[in-house]
Amino acid sequence: MSKVRPLLFAVLGVLLLGFVLYNVEIGLYYFQYPGEIIHYKLNLTELVSGNCGREQINDDLRDYRESACTSPLGTYHLTDLILAGLGLICSLAAPVMALRQSGSLRVSRSTAVNLARVRMFLGLSLVLVAVADFLGLLNADGQPLDWSGIIGIAVPAFYVDMALLLSGITILRKALKALKRASKKSDRYAEPWEVAGAGTFKGSLEKRSGSGPMTVGDLRSALQLDQYEDIFQVGTSSGHEEMKVGRLCHYCNGQGCVQCGGTGELN
Repeated sequence: MSKVRPLLFAVLGVLLLGFVLYNVEIGLYYFQYPGEIIHYKLNLTELVSGNCGREQINDDLRDYRESACTSPLGTYHLTDLILAGLGLICSLAAPVMALRQSGSLRVSRSTAVNLARVRMFLGLSLVLVAVADFLGLLNADGQPLDWSGIIGIAVPAFYVDMALLLSGITILRKALKALKRASKKSDRYAEPWEVAGAGTFKGSLEKRSGSGPMTVGDLRSALQLDQYEDIFQVGTSSGHEEMKVGRLCHYCNGQGCVQCGGTGELN
């Protein structure tokens, strides 16, 4: 079901946006006047109330050339904006959910923390608005707001406040969980050989314990610091151990140190 969710969100978003735009710009209702056909936008709030029958709309348009159930094209009400906003959110959420499921979407720890804080602020705002409206703090007469004049649908204020409260609590819980997960993740410093693609090389310490950095001896062997400078010098040497030609010490640049025993060379 989770794999189908992005597709469902995308379809729902396109349907909502398409419905609102078509109703407002083209018109879902038309009426045949003498000699012309005029398209109208249907008022969704009136349709939900059940007071808009086809015969009633036609009688109003025939007698008054207007109806409470219709509006001129291009007229956007709050209900249209809410539906269009939901459609836009669903359309944007669909690809984000698909990328998250495929593992292609990765955000840094700081970005995750900032997003969690924004969601926390949104959830807290919804909770405060619901509580303030329930106590009558948002209205001069001490009563809850008349939400029918705001959202365009006759809904009791109690239901609207409960919806805002539950939505705010849900957003707050998810934001707190996301913030907790982001705070637990600590950025680990990647060693140069891990980033540069040298992770296939296993030093002696890694061979023993399965993890950890390479030792100094492993690095010297990997960089070939202990090999002779010139192979022809090795071939023309006398063959005695004490006459081996060494390589210039890279630790002290020939000055003599503990690594080369004070000789300035690595034999």
